Amino acid sequence: MNRRYLTAVSPLDDYVLQVDYVSGSRLLLDMKPYLDKIRFRPLVDPAVWRSAVTNGIFVRFGDVELSHDEILTMAEQEH
Repeated sequence: MNRRYLTAVSPLDDYVLQVDYVSGSRLLLDMKPYLDKIRFRPLVDPAVWRSAVTNGIFVRFGDVELSHDEILTMAEQEH
């Protein structure tokens, strides 16, 4: 079974990640609060930030990877 949750990701200006879900929902995740963490420091490089892709389950920026569950958890922490 090949489950997909994400249809597209777009790295926007000011380190906001747009995540589109198969349900039709769209999430705008502010990544700025995470950029000082060792894991996410590579995203400060504009080329790495713009490299965001998804396979439907994960978002990858070069060697940095986020799962769809992790994205939702991060979004919940914003509120």
